Amino acid sequence: MFQPIQSSTVVQQIIDKISQSLINGELKPGDRLPPEPELAAQLGVSRTSLREALKTLGGLGVLVARKRGGTFIATSGSQSMIDPLIFNLIIEKGSKEDLFELRVMLEVDAIELVIKKATIEDLNQLELELVNYEKMIPSNNVELLAELDLQFHLQLLKITKNSSFIRISQVVMQLYANPIKKTLRMIGPKQVLANHRALFQAISDRDLLRAKDHVVKSFESSKQFL
Repeated sequence: MFQPIQSSTVVQQIIDKISQSLINGELKPGDRLPPEPELAAQLGVSRTSLREALKTLGGLGVLVARKRGGTFIATSGSQSMIDPLIFNLIIEKGSKEDLFELRVMLEVDAIELVIKKATIEDLNQLELELVNYEKMIPSNNVELLAELDLQFHLQLLKITKNSSFIRISQVVMQLYANPIKKTLRMIGPKQVLANHRALFQAISDRDLLRAKDHVVKSFESSKQFL
């Protein structure tokens, strides 16, 4: 289930691995984690680092330790969790249609704030994201291209300059890492780039209606892959 960790930020990487496994559905609420020695070996980390990470996740309400029973993924949300929304969405397995509509609404609202607040520097940074994406297209590295695709959307969120909106939107965006990869494979990175460039141009022109219309149509065209 788990691959060895190569980073120096071991504890955080362990937390990220377990969180991503939950998002991807590899781990599910109520699942029992492998015994500590086995899990440490799978991840390629020391048991000390693993214990610290598990303790942190336990404090956040993600894990539940049972005496003589092992460590389990929690089956209900907790107010102590750092991201209760994302965990509750995973546990409740809400309608994909609902999540899709939520994503569209958040991005449409984001566009309105972006057009209102974007500075020249913000637009330059957004354009740089497109340039970086275009440079990597010949590599055919889906993992990297998906990451850059996600980065473009996250940059849009940052331009809203609304910390609460950004936080909520980032949580929802975590659920779309895999769907973004699927979309890339189906429509190709060049089409994704064309879609992003069209949106960027509408934002640069401060054309709110065109930008919103583009977002809605873009999502609708990729809905079948999500």
